[in-house]
Amino acid sequence: MNVKNLNLTNFRNYISFSSEFNDSTNIFIGKNAQGKTSILESLYVLGLTKSHKLNKERDLIRIGTEYAKINALINLNNKDIDLDIVVSKAGKKAKYNQIELDRLSDYIGILNVVMFAPEDLDLVKGNPQRRRKFLDLELGQISREYLYNLQNYRKILKQRNDLLKTLQKKKDKDLLLLDIITDQLVGFMEKIVKQRQEFLEIIKKHADRIYKNISNSEDKFVIKYLPSIKKEFKKELSNKYQYDIITGTTNLGIHRDDIEFYINNTPIKTHGSQGEMRTAVLSIKLALIDFIHQFTNNYPILLLDDVLSELDKDRQNSLLEYIKDKTQTFITSTDINEINIKKIKNFKVFIIENGAIKESDKNE
Repeated sequence: MNVKNLNLTNFRNYISFSSEFNDSTNIFIGKNAQGKTSILESLYVLGLTKSHKLNKERDLIRIGTEYAKINALINLNNKDIDLDIVVSKAGKKAKYNQIELDRLSDYIGILNVVMFAPEDLDLVKGNPQRRRKFLDLELGQISREYLYNLQNYRKILKQRNDLLKTLQKKKDKDLLLLDIITDQLVGFMEKIVKQRQEFLEIIKKHADRIYKNISNSEDKFVIKYLPSIKKEFKKELSNKYQYDIITGTTNLGIHRDDIEFYINNTPIKTHGSQGEMRTAVLSIKLALIDFIHQFTNNYPILLLDDVLSELDKDRQNSLLEYIKDKTQTFITSTDINEINIKKIKNFKVFIIENGAIKESDKNE
């Protein structure tokens, strides 16, 4: 799987952008705030239909314009595919070979993407919402069944929360409808928890092996899933009926679950160094590459946004060695000297300044 070319219209600060890529490694060099990250972000949106950041989607649209468009030609299984994502104030539209798809869920998974950016340290030290988003995005791009279950869970959860707010105002609280909706919620909850557990078991094995390799140690990297309900979903939710009615919200469920990361028996979030956190996140991202390949028989594209400079020489070398001949990789940096080019055999270098891009001679 690789991206052959990319065309942007009114995306972020770009009026227009067009470029053809190397099928191995593409390096974008430029000072901060020149538009490097926007290119990687557009590829992420092209794959997952949403930004890796938590910003509002209208922020993707260039100020003063009505829409943003991302177009690319990708090669998948030796077949060229034309992809389009259009973001407007009315929502998002996706096209596959110029044919508009009715549902975004039918589009997600065509182009698989893994991104490692500085803000990804929040995966370890941020709030549980960040880690749940990680689960949903990464599972969603390889499993339409997961997306289906998640969409239905969210729909029923909203119905349940609306009902709880209604019951707050009633003296006689008939719980029959609450029972029915809770049963529906539990059905999807059980499937989602099972899918999350299976996903993390696979990621954990890959990430532990990669962590040992990158850190050059025998430390054990452990990922633990922390469901808000461990078993007997209906019973636990039923026990919370009165509390849920008082608060007007569903206090247990997959929307309250979390993940914890450990080195040996020590939680990284509270006791890990910056280097350990960065290595842990990098190990998870590289584990995703193997996970996606395992389920699709294709390697995803890899986006490395200004992170190589944060890795010491040994870790950077381990990363570049690990992805060699596996993925098409897009790298941003403020300085080419921060990247060990000797470890990259086949690459293109692009210079970006004030939103303008030019391909650089490798000898420059």
